[in-house]
Amino acid sequence: MKKARLAILVWGALLLCPTAFAQEEGEEELEVDLFFAPAESVVSAARRVQPLERSPSAITVLTREDIEASGARVLSEALRLVPSMDIYSVQPHWNVVGIRGATYMNSDTMLLLVDGRDVTVELLGVPIWSYQHFSMDDVERIEVIRGPGSALYGANAFAGVVNVITRAPGEGPTVSASVRGGEFGFMELAARGSRRFGPVAVGVSGGLVGHDLFTGRDVKAVEQGRARITSKIDLGEETSLLLDSGYYHISGPFRIDVGESYLFAGANLFAMVLFEHAGLSVQAVYDHFDFDGDFGLGLYYPDLGVDVADVPRTVADADKAGLVAQYDLEIFHNHLTCGAEYIFHHYYANIFWDSDKDVPDRTHYEHRGGLFVHDELDLSALLDDLAAAEISPLFLTAGLRVDINSAAKEELSPRAAIVWIPLEGHSMRLGNAHAFLKPTFFESSLDVQLNDVNNLGIDHMDLANPDLKNETIDSLELGYDAGFLEGRLVFRLSLAYNWYRDTIGFLVEPNEMHYLPGGIPDLNGPGFGYTNDPVGEDGYNVELEIIARPTERSRLFAQASYRDVFNADTGDSDIFEPAWQMALGADLSGASGWTASLRAFFTDEYLCGFRGPEGVLVDEVYVEVPAGWFLNARFAWTLVREPTLVKAGVEAFNLLNFRYRQYGGLDMVNRYDFWGETVGRRITFFVQGEI
Repeated sequence: MKKARLAILVWGALLLCPTAFAQEEGEEELEVDLFFAPAESVVSAARRVQPLERSPSAITVLTREDIEASGARVLSEALRLVPSMDIYSVQPHWNVVGIRGATYMNSDTMLLLVDGRDVTVELLGVPIWSYQHFSMDDVERIEVIRGPGSALYGANAFAGVVNVITRAPGEGPTVSASVRGGEFGFMELAARGSRRFGPVAVGVSGGLVGHDLFTGRDVKAVEQGRARITSKIDLGEETSLLLDSGYYHISGPFRIDVGESYLFAGANLFAMVLFEHAGLSVQAVYDHFDFDGDFGLGLYYPDLGVDVADVPRTVADADKAGLVAQYDLEIFHNHLTCGAEYIFHHYYANIFWDSDKDVPDRTHYEHRGGLFVHDELDLSALLDDLAAAEISPLFLTAGLRVDINSAAKEELSPRAAIVWIPLEGHSMRLGNAHAFLKPTFFESSLDVQLNDVNNLGIDHMDLANPDLKNETIDSLELGYDAGFLEGRLVFRLSLAYNWYRDTIGFLVEPNEMHYLPGGIPDLNGPGFGYTNDPVGEDGYNVELEIIARPTERSRLFAQASYRDVFNADTGDSDIFEPAWQMALGADLSGASGWTASLRAFFTDEYLCGFRGPEGVLVDEVYVEVPAGWFLNARFAWTLVREPTLVKAGVEAFNLLNFRYRQYGGLDMVNRYDFWGETVGRRITFFVQGEI
C-alpha cells in the first residue's frame, strides 16, 4: 500500500515538470512583490474592509509572501510569525494555539475563521489547527487580531481571532500544483485550478498528506485527504453569490497523552452560501464532523500502579448549522456595522452517559445566538463640520455584542477604542475590550462511559460541572505603529494589560474525595473536576516588531515580546512563569531567480501546569518548557521562466531539532523517543508550479 502511495506521489512530481508559476508582470516586479506586498487594508478588525492604520485592535497581517517564505505546511507553523503567539506541538496532528498568555487558561481561547467561516469543532471546543480543507499554497493572507474579539465574534474570540483568507475563485493562476517529500517519510501533494466563465468564477483544490511512507520509523501521525470547490456568481455591480464546500478525511495511528490510539476515521464536511448586496451580507453554513477511534486511554493511578478504567472505542458525530446576517451603512460621519448570528449544535457519541439516570444519553443539543453593533465615528471630520477645526485624522470606535447560550450564561461584550493618525504613516491607538469564553462541552456536560477493567465499580466518569460560569477577560491596550524612510522601516509597539476572571481549570482536592477500596479515588465523587477560579489572574504583554527593507531584494525583521501572568490577589506567578519570546528573520532574492529565507524563534524557559497535588491520577503537576531556538529555513530556485515558471527548493523545519516537553501535565508513554521522532527536525524538498 505504501509503495502504491509513493508511486502516485512520484508520478505527481513528474507531471509537475511542465507546469510553472505565472509571471503576469515581469521578472523584476515579481521579485519586488515578493518582499514588498503591501497590507493596506484588513477585514477582521471591524468585520468589513478598513485601512490597516485605522484598526482599533492590534493586528498582524501575514501576506502570501510571508507564508511562503516561512516554509509553513500547517497553519500553526505560520502563526509563529505573530508576536506573543504561543504554539505548542502537543502531537504531530494536534497543536495548541494561544496568544498573550491566555494559552495557559485553555487551548480554546483563539477563534479560527476561514474566509469568514467559524471552523471550531464544537464537540471538542477547539479548531483543528493542523488539518483544514486548504493547503498553505492556497492561502492569500492571514489576519490575526491580537486581543479580545468577542464584541464582534462572540464566545470563542476570547484572546484573539485568526482569519485565514484563501485565494478567491477566478483569481490567481489557472492551474497550480506542488509536491513535497522528505524526512521522516513526509509527503504532500497539492493542486488547485481556478477559472472564470463570464459572471461565474470557479476554484477547485485538493491534496494528500502522508507520513512514514517509506522510512519504516513508525512515526505516529495521521494521514489526510482533502478536496474543496468554490464558485462565485456576479449578479450585478454590487451583488454576488458565493458557494463553498469542502471535505477532508484523516486516519491512522497516533499517541495521546497517556497511551497509544488509532483513528479509524475523522471526517469533516461543510457547505457555505454567502450572499452579498451593497452593504448587506448573509452567510449560511452547515458543518458535519465524524469521529471513529480507539483512544487507548487508560486512567492510571500512579501511587498504586493500577489501571482504574479505560474508554471504549468511540464513535461520535457533531452537526453545526449557522446563520449570520450583517449590514454596513454610512450615516453622516459614522460607519455602522450591525448584525445577528444564530448557531445550532448537535452532538452524538456512543460513550455519552447520564449520571442522574445511570443510562446512556447519547445526544445533546445546544443553541447560541448573538446580536452586535459596531460604529466607527470620524471625529476629525465631525469637528471640522461643527467648528471648522482642522485636526489630524481621529477615529472613535465603539461596539457591543450580547450573546445567549442554552448551555452557558448570557454575556455582554463591549469595546471602545480611539485611533489618532498624527502624521502620514504613523498611528496611535488606545482601546479597552471585554470578551468571554463559554465552557466547552467537555467541561460543562461530558459524562463518559468506561470499561471497568478491574471491577472497581467505575463504569462511567462525570467530571463536568453544569454550573460553570463564562471565563472573561478585560484588556486595556496602547499601541503605536510607524513607518519611516518611505516605508522601508516599520516600527510597531503594543502594550496590553489583561484581567482574567472565572478561569476554568481542573481542580484536585484530596481531602474532599471519596475513595474506593484500595485507595482509588471515586471518579464520580467530590474532590476533583472542572471549576471556576474565584480569584483569577492578571497579566501584561509588551510586544515590539521592527521590519527593515534595506534594498528591493532584501527584508529583515525582528520581534520581541514579554509576558507575565500572575495571581490577582497575591501578585505571585504561582503556576506560570514570566517568559520572553523573540524572533529574527531575513529574506533575500537574487536577480537570477533564487530566494532564500531564514527564521529563528527563541522561547525562554518557563513552567506551566494545573492546580492539584502530585500523585492523584497524574504524576506530574508542572510542565517545564525549556529555553531554546527554533530555526526554519527555505531556499527556492527558478528552473523555468517562460511560458510558465517552475520552482524547486528545500524547506527545513526546526533545524536545531529543539524538543518540546509535553504541554498539559499528564505523563506520556515513551515520551522522549516520541518527541524526538515526530516533533523534531523536518527537511523536505519541493517542486511547485503555476500556469
